[in-house]
Amino acid sequence: MPMRGSYLNYSAVVLALLSVAVACGCMAGGEKDDTRDRISGNGTITYLDLEGSFYGIVADDGSRYLPADLPADFRQDGLRVAFVVDRAEETATIQQWGTPVDIVSMEKGDARRTVTANGTVTYIDLEGGFYGIIAEDGMNCLPANLPEEYRIDGLSVRFSADLEEDVVGFPMWGIPVNIRTIEPSGGVRLVAGNGTITYVDLEGGFYGIVADDGEQYFPLGLSEAWLVDGMDVAFVARAREDVAAIGQWGAPVDVIAIDKAGSATFVAENGTVTYIDLEGGFYGIIADGGRHYLPLGLEERYRVDGMRVAFAGKIARDIVTIQQWGTPVKILAVPWACSSCGGSAGIANPAAAWCLAQGHAYEIRKNPDGSEYGVCIFANGTVIDEWDYYRQNH
Repeated sequence: MPMRGSYLNYSAVVLALLSVAVACGCMAGGEKDDTRDRISGNGTITYLDLEGSFYGIVADDGSRYLPADLPADFRQDGLRVAFVVDRAEETATIQQWGTPVDIVSMEKGDARRTVTANGTVTYIDLEGGFYGIIAEDGMNCLPANLPEEYRIDGLSVRFSADLEEDVVGFPMWGIPVNIRTIEPSGGVRLVAGNGTITYVDLEGGFYGIVADDGEQYFPLGLSEAWLVDGMDVAFVARAREDVAAIGQWGAPVDVIAIDKAGSATFVAENGTVTYIDLEGGFYGIIADGGRHYLPLGLEERYRVDGMRVAFAGKIARDIVTIQQWGTPVKILAVPWACSSCGGSAGIANPAAAWCLAQGHAYEIRKNPDGSEYGVCIFANGTVIDEWDYYRQNH
């Protein structure tokens, strides 16, 4: 009897301990399932034409999520949603895009439909001319508020925009959009140097440029006068990443300027526009490599202290300037510019500084197209453009 009682007591203790362990395990397992890397937020449903095509979610913070079970009524490119998802860490996908997730809940957001994409700013020569954005998936976007500094034909950008479905755009071109965010996506690549025009006997034959450093370039639309095998030239060009080379030969480029070797020296640089307070004040460009250039013919929209630019130019060796600063260069093209990309962006320009120094108020205002301009406001309420006021006194 004592033995039997001891055995029963022992069994009861073991069963109790097992019950506690199982309960704790279930609780722990349940807690892990309920809280495993849960993510919530707002974002945009985006259609990706990759690996057979699929839909993803681009969150407002830029994160990308790949839902395995997106309901059919949410498969709308540009649809705004509020979502709750769990990371699916053990899920393998063939798409090399985004974090795999399982949807916990999802609701359609505001009525706005938004597109988030990479694209190219393009000048459209219709109806007097305007700028549009051609997204990588081929969608034509017609922005009503494209900032002035982004109105550069061929500029690569990353942007998000609301589709303005109740706005009528230009006939037969683009969907009207309102830009939410936009930024350059890598700027542009310019090349300059000396080389030799070379006939290449591939794909029916064509002319290329073999640079002195060995690089090969396939010039698009080169005029017939330069199609001479063996001609030595100086050139500056812009790389075309969106064009395929013929027969895998050379990097496609748009030639900005070309001349016979020895007749001209071209430069292609990235740098920062800088206000130089010498000789009455002027704007120079300090290239990333440290060289100083005195730009001739720099458009006023680029005369912003701290603005980042990519520019092509021709050294002006026969020009004498009163400024003893930098190498004079005739600006041929500024295919990319950004006033908010440099560490010195936002530094007051001389017109703003002059306005404030005279005791007036200074204010940044926006044009209907979204571009900005500065005004000087006098005590009596008179408003004058900052640069008009500056030039009246300088």
